[in-house]
Amino acid sequence: MESENGRSSSIILWVVCWWLLFEAWVLGAALNMAGVHGGFFTNYLADVAFPPWAYIYFRGLYRTDRRPPQLALVGQWFGKSRHLTAAGILLVGILTELKTLYWPNGPITGTFDPYDIAAYSIGILVCWLADPQRK
Repeated sequence: MESENGRSSSIILWVVCWWLLFEAWVLGAALNMAGVHGGFFTNYLADVAFPPWAYIYFRGLYRTDRRPPQLALVGQWFGKSRHLTAAGILLVGILTELKTLYWPNGPITGTFDPYDIAAYSIGILVCWLADPQRK
């Protein structure tokens, strides 16, 4: 059983990761939207940062009570288990990426890049492995 001090340290670590990933995601998205050609920062930073940020958010790992947020359309479905959270985020990422392949001028524009799917997968896998609630 995790001690109270160990639990506090764990929550602090998740909160720090949540904020750093959020800032990285916003920075990458802002640079991309501004048309800056920044290599990794505009091509992959948001792809690397958003999926683990979303995992931490949907699982409620940044909260002291570790309860997933109540979402309007899906309730707590996304955060119910680490498997559902990882699969849901990865599925949305893959579908979004495939949309850029088959409908490049649609509402979400972009260029298909299989490395984006690899970036989503790696970020989600790291969080899935580190998730303290193994259910």
